[in-house]
Amino acid sequence: MSATVAFDARMLGASGIGTYIYYLLREFAAAETELRFNLMGDPEKLAQIVKGRQNFRITPADFPIYSVAEQVKIPSLARGADLLHSPHHNVPLLWSGKLLLTFHDALHWDYPEYIPDWRGKIYLWAISRKIRRADWIITPSHFTAGRVAEIFDFPQEKISVIYEGVDPERFFPRDENSVAAALEKYNLKPQNYVLYLGNLKPHKNIGRLVEGYRIAKKRGLEYPLVLAGKIAGLRAKVDIEKILSVPGVRYIGEIPHEDLPYLYSGARALALVSLYEGFGLPPLEAMACGCPVLASDAASLPEVVGDAALTVNPYDVDEIAENLQKICLDLKLRKNLIEKGLERAKKFRWQNTARQTLEVYRKIMEG
Repeated sequence: MSATVAFDARMLGASGIGTYIYYLLREFAAAETELRFNLMGDPEKLAQIVKGRQNFRITPADFPIYSVAEQVKIPSLARGADLLHSPHHNVPLLWSGKLLLTFHDALHWDYPEYIPDWRGKIYLWAISRKIRRADWIITPSHFTAGRVAEIFDFPQEKISVIYEGVDPERFFPRDENSVAAALEKYNLKPQNYVLYLGNLKPHKNIGRLVEGYRIAKKRGLEYPLVLAGKIAGLRAKVDIEKILSVPGVRYIGEIPHEDLPYLYSGARALALVSLYEGFGLPPLEAMACGCPVLASDAASLPEVVGDAALTVNPYDVDEIAENLQKICLDLKLRKNLIEKGLERAKKFRWQNTARQTLEVYRKIMEG
């Protein structure tokens, strides 16, 4: 098929969506496809991914997301394309051609308090109207697919659930010496901390995680709870002060990409008891590194972790406390979770994400 897909790659480099964009484009470049691509974003970063492939054209685009500029310029830069793929829900209202949207989560619709002011609410209303007119939507989980269908009254038959992936060349169990060396800068020792990785927004449920940890610590749990990620979101500054006042809780900031596999490999366990996730890459990355996972039984997480994680009710701090102790101290359970986790992570590969996305492209353009 000799057709052109315009791809909005401006969020390359951002956490979450940036990871999705990077691996999707990397696998597109490695695939044998007749499709042509117009990649709109940072020329230098994009060139490093596509490595001179002739069917990729790079169009500079440095204007911010959620801006008036993107609403005007994206349709102009994508002109002539047979399909526009927006990998986030900031769809261009003026685009009149075929539109594919990757909808990672419905957080702004399910947590409207995250929208800061009336301008944001108007913007959300406007793009909601455009989302309803998309030709197709990709979601990373059945949970998110259900939310999209319900919120926008969008036809289920035009939603494709395509799971995201884990890079096996990056995420794998690291040896103890290299882990110990990487952890020195954080003043951590291998197998001696429980890790949380993510932002500190309310839906991440950090308050209950920390309260569960406080209870577990009173019952004898000796490992510190290490929080890693960006302080961002509603009431974050107030929350972090309260959180760090709990004995044993540490915050080590944002983690460079190159350190992540070592941080996972060195953790006694990863704890992610979110109230809401659209997918959930950290549990899979941790599993691929041989780290046992404690996850909530809410939103998308059960379908991501399967039976390879210990799951809890995220609203029950006593249950969180009990299972923090189990996952850290029960050696038989830990061995079972590590083995199942390594196998579970193998089922999620970016090559599959890209292949299924290319199939959606063809379906839209041939339909």
